Amino acid sequence: MKLLLSCISTKHSVLKQHWTESSQQTECPLTVLGSYQKPQQDTGGLLCCIEDMGCSQKTFELKMAAGMVATDRGVFVTTFGGIHEVDVDRGIVRHNVVSSPLFNALHSISRTRRGYLVASTGLDLLLEFDRDGEILWNWWATDHGFALTPTGRPRQIDKSADHRTIQYGTLSQTTHINSAAELPGGRFLASLFHQGMVIAIDRETGEWQPVLEGLDHPHSVRVLDEEHFTVADTVRGRALLVRIKGGKGDIKEEIDAGTSWLQDCRYEARHDCWILVDGKNSRVSLRRGRSGATPLAQFDFDPEWRLYETCVL
Repeated sequence: MKLLLSCISTKHSVLKQHWTESSQQTECPLTVLGSYQKPQQDTGGLLCCIEDMGCSQKTFELKMAAGMVATDRGVFVTTFGGIHEVDVDRGIVRHNVVSSPLFNALHSISRTRRGYLVASTGLDLLLEFDRDGEILWNWWATDHGFALTPTGRPRQIDKSADHRTIQYGTLSQTTHINSAAELPGGRFLASLFHQGMVIAIDRETGEWQPVLEGLDHPHSVRVLDEEHFTVADTVRGRALLVRIKGGKGDIKEEIDAGTSWLQDCRYEARHDCWILVDGKNSRVSLRRGRSGATPLAQFDFDPEWRLYETCVL
């Protein structure tokens, strides 16, 4: 199995210091994570291609590399304000192949029947676009009942502005929506970081309903088939395989990743394997079977690498 790993930062210690200082300055419940401001320093970022069970690794510099999805020409990779395309075999990064004024703090990206779906997290926004970058669909959380930030401040967004370089802290966002994926029937699943839940969104009306609640700052929703999806219950360090029945999620498998920050998880049916990305300890673990009972491998990386996501090549 060949993996591409994104690192949103290669200066993890700078981020940790920023979070520590921010928590001392913020008066908010302990369950609320984030800060009002982003760090001002350059925090780096890269991609790492992993082959031969970790024996072969090569890296590409790409600042704030985050979400990834395979394309017909390589791999789309999101960064703060743009989407780039990587040809891993040739070691080429094509910068800003898709761009929009509505791109801000881009997180995860996935395929849809019509194109691609990306979380423009800084704006509490989902965007669907085609290969040429034309916006096909959008969903603003602030227009659908999520008008207040975690500390109770109303949020107003200038939708006509160019947001590609503007910094909005996590606590300035109402949902910190960070991943989304299309269900076979056309609805979208999305993970809401602040609300601790996965919701289903109707494409036509924009109306939403909760599918799975009570999560601790979730990430990385991925659809497996008509009835199943996976999601990272981040702070609890759990990878969850969930069945949707009657519009509600029922947890069928729960894998303890042994961390207090499971940044990403995915179950690869082709390999009958879980891939777990530990953002706290900068490591990637492979577990065999739907229950994840059998350890296969563990890849440990530089503690300064703030891991984000994996893509199977």
